[in-house]
Amino acid sequence: MQKLFSVHSIIFAGMILFLARPVSSLFAQQLDFDEIKVIAPYEPTISDAFKMNFNPRLDDTLQIDISFDYSINPVQIPTRFSLEPLSPARMRGEPLAKLYNGFVKAGLGNYATPYGEVFYNSLRSNEYAYGVHLKHISSGGGIDDYGHSGYSDNKIHLNGKRFLRNHTIEGDLNYERNMMHFYGFKRDDYNEDLGMLQYIDELSNKDIRQVFHYISPAMGFRSNYLDPTRLQHDLNLKYHFLTDSYDATEHRLEFLTTLEKSIVEDPLGFADNQSFQIDFGTDYFHNKTATDTINSGLIKIAPSIMAQIGDFSFRVGLNASFQLDSTGHARFYPIAAAELNLIDNRLFAFATFDGEVQKNTLRDISLVNPFVNTNSPLAFTNKKHELRGGLKGSISSFASFNLAVSTSSWEDYALFVTDTSQILNNQFNIIYDDMRMFNFRAELFGNVGERLKLRLGADYYEYTLENEFEAWHMPTLKLSLSAKYNMQDKIILNAGAFGRNSTYARVFDDEGNVSRREIQGFHVDLSFGIEYRYTKILSVFINLNNVSNQPLERWFNYPSQRINLMGGVSYAF
Repeated sequence: MQKLFSVHSIIFAGMILFLARPVSSLFAQQLDFDEIKVIAPYEPTISDAFKMNFNPRLDDTLQIDISFDYSINPVQIPTRFSLEPLSPARMRGEPLAKLYNGFVKAGLGNYATPYGEVFYNSLRSNEYAYGVHLKHISSGGGIDDYGHSGYSDNKIHLNGKRFLRNHTIEGDLNYERNMMHFYGFKRDDYNEDLGMLQYIDELSNKDIRQVFHYISPAMGFRSNYLDPTRLQHDLNLKYHFLTDSYDATEHRLEFLTTLEKSIVEDPLGFADNQSFQIDFGTDYFHNKTATDTINSGLIKIAPSIMAQIGDFSFRVGLNASFQLDSTGHARFYPIAAAELNLIDNRLFAFATFDGEVQKNTLRDISLVNPFVNTNSPLAFTNKKHELRGGLKGSISSFASFNLAVSTSSWEDYALFVTDTSQILNNQFNIIYDDMRMFNFRAELFGNVGERLKLRLGADYYEYTLENEFEAWHMPTLKLSLSAKYNMQDKIILNAGAFGRNSTYARVFDDEGNVSRREIQGFHVDLSFGIEYRYTKILSVFINLNNVSNQPLERWFNYPSQRINLMGGVSYAF
């Protein structure tokens, strides 16, 4: 402590003496310090950096005008390039299915019903095609309590085509022989009339037999131009001859022509594509019966134009028809049709408006009702107008539909009524009446690959007639269902159902007044079929018709055969 105190005392005393010196002498003297060391912690610092916020700029006060004067002399440099031939690409498609020239189908059913059908056709060819079709089916009848109901249908059909570069020439020859009997009478209905009983007992099958012979050759010539701007044409010449067992004959000569041409430049400037079409046809009819001979004709000219504007397409035109008979008429019908794609090719709305006049031929009448009296008058039927509209489209990739509503007006519509001039009342006469018809039609189609195919259809009708009580023999409701199921292309199942509500026939009461009689109430006709394919070319089949075993009446006093079973084989060669 003493030593420390003494040092401090000496330092303190020295500082007093230094401070006590005169100020003048302090500034007059120079202080020399060789080194001063201060020991303390080091604290480095960096001053802030500031960006210079301006761009360099050069002000050039010297301006020089630059002008060029030049010219280009093009010189082609010759080049040579040779293509090496390339081999065309080859695509391997799926192998074509094997075709067979011929197909034979034969069977036998109850009611002594033999059946046979033969097809023979040419194979694939770019030059020609031809075919032959033969068919026979007959039955011994077997409908109890009625006259002999045997029938026989035979058909021979020949056809051929010759393919040219831009045209196709085709020919067709058809012959049919259809035999049936007027069996629509009951012996028991005349138990109290001995004269009628004797008359019926003396009748032979030949006395009530009807045989139609029909022959129809036809020729056609049509174009196959790939260029739509060229005039497409389709010309057809047809002739048919019909005769029956009661000295009725019919000749018909028909010529039909269709010309169509696309209009490349749209004159109106709004359509995507458009075309012009004209249909021209002439018909000559010669009908001869035991009591009369009639010649008549029909000429039709129908020009129209068709166009498409985006999803909307339409057709407008005029149908001019000239009826040539004892009176003669000229009739004009507007033609209009439109279709609109509502939803991406899945839903379409459509509408049509048209009309026409047509001849009721003996051929057409006999196909509808073979029990007609062929001495009946054959008039022209005038469809004054028909308006139809609806929707069609697809629900999914497996189902599609069609819904339509129509209303039409007819003049001299043909109806079938019992011919009371016949002793047995077993034939039908044709009467004509003006009628308005309403129709609602619905169709549904289903297709699940090649395995299952379905079709459901329904038609509802309303008839309003000028003179008659009913639209005789015409139902107001029709239902149909067909189904086909393919099991591994080995077993094929078929099913069908047809339903119809009541129809009525014209009859007379005891006082001779017109009355109606219900032919048959609502009924459903069921049918089933099965085919077993033993090989691709050989199969056996069984068909069962009228499963409900009902004597269905399409025409008054003409019931059908009951349950019908047929089995047979088919073979391809």
